[in-house]
Amino acid sequence: LHQSGFWDCLDTALEKAGVDPEDFSILITPDFAWVDPVTPTGTDPTLVEGLIDLLGERGYSNVAVGASPDSSGRWLENRDVMVVADMVGYRFFTNGDHPYDVVDLSEDLVAVPFPPDSVLRGTELARPWVEAHFRINFPKNKTHEEFFYALGLCNLLNVLPLDNKPFHYRVRLKPWDVGLAVLQQTPPQFTIIDAIVSNHGQSGGQIPHPLETQTMIAGQHLLLTDWVGAIKMGLDPFASRVNGKALATLGLPEPHQLIGDLTPYEHWENVHPLWAALVQRVNESPALSQVMNLGKLSVNRELFPFKGEVGDRLNALLSPLYQRVNQNPAAFWGALGLQSTGAATLQSLEIWRTLFFKHDLRWQQVPLDLDLTDYDLADYEAVVGYIESLEALIETTPPDPNGLRWRYLEGSILFKFSRVLDAPFEEYVERVDISHSIQHMKDYIGGCCVPIVRDQIGRVTHQAERNLYLPQPNYLVLYGGKPIDVAKLEFIRYGDSQHKIFWRTVKSSNGSAEFDDGSVTFAPAGPRQTRITIVARQKFTLPLFWQAVNLDLNPAIKKVLVSDAYSTYFNGTLNNFEAAFEGRPFRIGQPWLDKSQEADPGDSPEQVLTDLAAKTLHQVDHLASRLTQRAWVKRVWQRGPEPTVDAEGFSHFEPRAKEANQPQPPRRQQAAQALKSFGAIAGEFLTELGQAVRKDLDPNSRHD
Repeated sequence: LHQSGFWDCLDTALEKAGVDPEDFSILITPDFAWVDPVTPTGTDPTLVEGLIDLLGERGYSNVAVGASPDSSGRWLENRDVMVVADMVGYRFFTNGDHPYDVVDLSEDLVAVPFPPDSVLRGTELARPWVEAHFRINFPKNKTHEEFFYALGLCNLLNVLPLDNKPFHYRVRLKPWDVGLAVLQQTPPQFTIIDAIVSNHGQSGGQIPHPLETQTMIAGQHLLLTDWVGAIKMGLDPFASRVNGKALATLGLPEPHQLIGDLTPYEHWENVHPLWAALVQRVNESPALSQVMNLGKLSVNRELFPFKGEVGDRLNALLSPLYQRVNQNPAAFWGALGLQSTGAATLQSLEIWRTLFFKHDLRWQQVPLDLDLTDYDLADYEAVVGYIESLEALIETTPPDPNGLRWRYLEGSILFKFSRVLDAPFEEYVERVDISHSIQHMKDYIGGCCVPIVRDQIGRVTHQAERNLYLPQPNYLVLYGGKPIDVAKLEFIRYGDSQHKIFWRTVKSSNGSAEFDDGSVTFAPAGPRQTRITIVARQKFTLPLFWQAVNLDLNPAIKKVLVSDAYSTYFNGTLNNFEAAFEGRPFRIGQPWLDKSQEADPGDSPEQVLTDLAAKTLHQVDHLASRLTQRAWVKRVWQRGPEPTVDAEGFSHFEPRAKEANQPQPPRRQQAAQALKSFGAIAGEFLTELGQAVRKDLDPNSRHD
């Protein structure tokens, strides 16, 4: 603590607060990822209480330990924060007779002024964390199966209040966005990493694989402290997507000083890149990831018994396999096979939804991912001249048979498309806001829009926007095509006979686009008509397969594909503009808050499996419905018994028996009944499979 400048930092904060040491509030947030006190997956309570003693000796008596519940409480008993603290060794009173409180950071929430471009806009955090004079982040030194390492920034996610973190802070929101937002708005004043006994290997957060590293890492700057921790593991600090984004956005402090030895730990084992890649895919499903994680836990069943028999059996079945992945190559590849099966299933489901079931996709919630201080109003207004020069160029290009004007420009596609709608101009612009035009584009799946300037009557004239679309054309998802992710500066004009928005892309967070610039114009086209005109310049990154194909060598084929793809896309877009005027829904996907469509995916093992089965029935039913709409399928599926032919050559058909019109139970009830009837066979199979796996992995087992 002395070498890292901890006491100087504390004294400076005390002076700034202007209070006495006994009134100076300190909150320590250790890693609470414990399901067995003897495994090194959480911060050692002895170290935390030792720190509280040192603080107490200097008069700092107002100290608390804080954590928020995690999703394990949906599977295990005794997972309340106070109970976990007691179970794993927090005594609420130190060896030096200094008392401290343990607080639940999911309670006593207060508003936090996250900015409008933040992914956490409107989120509340616990008062003890927000109002503490001094926040100490105290993570465990361990690997992370998706992000390679989990140190201070990952531990910072544990101050977020919602307990189903895999759902809310991994799928609905992204941890690299959330971690950066918390770090920027309510940063810890100091970070200390417990690396006395570390946990390394394929899954340091769940699978015990201890290594005595006899190290402490401490610093005032969280990212620098984590940077050192990653170097000691022999990792690139940017390997973690969570830390990588924060490092790219905020950087390291300059100047900074490092005291100590940066030599990597001896015998340290990092996560295999293939393991991390498969886990990343599995974690896109909160239900499947929780089932997988349940099998990885080494649970002390006496302290944290399972709530249900299904969870207990799943853990008993899978845990013997996962607990050996760091020592047994057969176990590693067997577990990798399970992860691969889950990842392949989810990828297939994503492709299926993108191509055929867009309604089942979820809207994406993202931050703006732009530093607005880098741009002034002139930058927004300069977009106008750039776009108008493109409009003049494309106007000289004749339309193709699809009515699309288009041409190549510096490797990009420049095009113009328009349509006249039967809607009076004044009425149309009153119902459809020109500033939301980009959100009306076909396959828009989410984003973030931040108004910058409004005119005297409240209309937006300058704004920054980030947009996400499905891969274009959609079939590129079959080849690993990326979603289109672009951030833009926009300028809007309002006139008596024209409303117009101009935009220019200034960043693509995933590298999916080099150009996505353009304009949308609303203008009168007749007494009761409005013309909508779209001009755009686009250049998207193609998947490797299509880069290898290189359609530039086949200009005739490329011409047909380009014309068809853009005509289809912008016909769909203009259909959306028409639907917006008529008040019809046009956006693909669904909002996350639509709980009538999806139950909370972490209630219990039984509920998770029932929901998965119900969704499968839904997809099969939907597919059957789609197929039976095809005439040839109807003829095949609805064909009755073979006819009888009389002596004169006439065919005679027996009428179909009328089916009883009985109401069908809800899909979730059907799924539950199916699972229940299947339970006896599946239970016997899983039991025998578990016995076989344990026998195969037991080095003392004899085989004939």
